[in-house]
Amino acid sequence: MSTRLVLVALAAVGAAAWLAAAAPAHPQAAATAVPNPATNAAAAAAPAAASAKAPPALPPVTGEALAHTCAGCHGTQGRLADEAFVPLAGMPAASFVQTMQDFRSGRRPATLMGHIARGLSDAEFQSMAAYFERQVPAPGSAAALDPLRAGTKP
Repeated sequence: MSTRLVLVALAAVGAAAWLAAAAPAHPQAAATAVPNPATNAAAAAAPAAASAKAPPALPPVTGEALAHTCAGCHGTQGRLADEAFVPLAGMPAASFVQTMQDFRSGRRPATLMGHIARGLSDAEFQSMAAYFERQVPAPGSAAALDPLRAGTKP
């Protein structure tokens, strides 16, 4: 499943939760209610600002949630033992952010990562970077032996 599909699914879940919260208490009553011309006229006369409520703000997607989209190639929590792909666990946040920005801009060539990076903001890069930096690399992996990675022992 592509990252964009996962992110769209996450957004749909959030939108569904918002819609459920905004739904009337009795959906059947609302669907079968007979319109009242007097009520409709009064509602039309009311200022739009007074009758409109701002929708509740959705919480931001966490770096951990965004990181799950990377698991297919980079391992759960960014941990890989075989290094078929770059392990992300313990990667310094600045390196992760710069790499993702390079993929997004095309400075770093890629077949898939450029598409994924173009779907994410700098704030999302930062959030994911903070999450991956806190993860400990897989034992015995090249990343675990890298003294520049967080949580490693030289």
